[in-house]
Amino acid sequence: MVQMTTLSKATNGDWFARKAIPADVRDAYQAAYGVRQEERFRRSSSLPQGHAKADFRDWDADITSRIEALRAKAADSEIRLTPRQISALAGQWYAWFIDQHSDEPGEPENWDSRDEMLTAVYDRFNIGLPGDDRETLGAAAKRHIHAKLVEMGKVETFLAEHTQKLDSDTRSTFLDVLELELPAAFGLLRRRAGGDFSPDERLPRFALASAHTPTRGQKLAGLDCWQAFEAWVKERQPAPATVDRWRSVFLGLNTHFDRRDVATITADDAVKWKDTLVTEKRSGQVANDIWITAAVTIFNWLKENRKISENPFAGVRVATAKKVKRRERAFTDEEWKKILAASLEPATGRLKAQKAAARRWVPWLCAYTGSRPGEMTQLRGTSVRREGAIWIIDITPEDGTVKGASYRKVPIHEHLIEMGFLEFARSAGEGPLFYDPKEKRAASDDPTKPVREPYVIARNKLAEWVRNSVKIDDRDISPNHAWRHTFKRMAARHGMEKRFRFAFCGHESDDVGDIYETPTLEDMSEELKKFPRYVLDRDSVDPHADETA
Repeated sequence: MVQMTTLSKATNGDWFARKAIPADVRDAYQAAYGVRQEERFRRSSSLPQGHAKADFRDWDADITSRIEALRAKAADSEIRLTPRQISALAGQWYAWFIDQHSDEPGEPENWDSRDEMLTAVYDRFNIGLPGDDRETLGAAAKRHIHAKLVEMGKVETFLAEHTQKLDSDTRSTFLDVLELELPAAFGLLRRRAGGDFSPDERLPRFALASAHTPTRGQKLAGLDCWQAFEAWVKERQPAPATVDRWRSVFLGLNTHFDRRDVATITADDAVKWKDTLVTEKRSGQVANDIWITAAVTIFNWLKENRKISENPFAGVRVATAKKVKRRERAFTDEEWKKILAASLEPATGRLKAQKAAARRWVPWLCAYTGSRPGEMTQLRGTSVRREGAIWIIDITPEDGTVKGASYRKVPIHEHLIEMGFLEFARSAGEGPLFYDPKEKRAASDDPTKPVREPYVIARNKLAEWVRNSVKIDDRDISPNHAWRHTFKRMAARHGMEKRFRFAFCGHESDDVGDIYETPTLEDMSEELKKFPRYVLDRDSVDPHADETA
């Protein structure tokens, strides 16, 4: 039985929990996950209690799942694999090991050094490398070589994630195979570190696992890919935007695998599917970020819920060249001036009042707060209020969606007040400022087809206006999100401290110590005085001068 744990408050106010690792699985848990005594959970005190509890439940379920899986693995009888099956297992290890380092391969010299460390073991016993003519290995030499392979190849971690327990002969033969594959993996990662992202031709040499029938003792999940997606959506209730993006992925997966049970999909099947993803209209980056990420996420969830024994999509990636950075992600002076100038032009045609208001105010709000455009298009009249002597904007998940579900409030720049934003907000009453609530469509009965919220539509329409009417058509810049980069760059240029820039934008620092330096609203209001006014060409003041608003 796995001991229960509870969520509590740490001395600094953070949400905190500990979960002890049972003695019977400590060795295996440490080998697989690098932790022996206990796992720890911590979330910022600023996170609402409901969200902290949800994160805690997911964390607790994940740790419990790991412990129970290790116990189940230990209880299983050892199995003997055929040479073909060992080759298939080695191929899974090879793809898994490469994926551990694919995003950050480091420097080429690091992999040369690891190769030298492995070679040193052979030199110690004065024997040739695998593939060389050499006499039969002695027991001591083989034991030391296998130990080094296990250490450098993270073999115990890999096997801990695998459902089968190998008998001694199979394990020894598997490690013999890895003698050739580990140096090859080092060589590939060295090339990746040097900027060579050409396709890896080694994987096809491994045997393929059985694709259409469950292995001995394996249970079917009773779900195809689409049914798994539906079940995940129902339980996790992800953001509508995520559901929209991933619908096509699982419709495609279900067609590709002919509605097969998810438990029969193998790692080799996943690689073959991956090879079909890149098309003229779909880049390798999109395939990785959306299609493969979606598959990995849902199949991880299936594994956590004991529907499948391992995730066949783990470690699968499309090889892509490093993205060339052609420009900064912030607007240029010319771009932000064009957008802000266009926002001041009278509305033309039969544009509804709320849409005209979005064009008029949302760019300026993003420019002076660094907020996400969706956080601004969801604002209501009640979001603009006075706290003490400071006029503020409440940014809260209760009005729509806030990344991280974290509430924050930001002071309003003096220039916005002078331009009449407070009067505009007051005239709108308590309702939405930038969309008509009557346009909200009825909720869908199908959770996999969520209805887009009006503020999301307003945000997207604003991006279309910037692209098509204002003519900010450089595809290397976001017509909406670039305001966040512009705000932070300009704030830094004029001396605003990092912790204030993060507070305005709703970013969290990786430095735990920053939790103790969360600025007050009064601090933020004072710091905002350093931020300059956005001055258009028709004005005479330089927007980058040190003069503050």
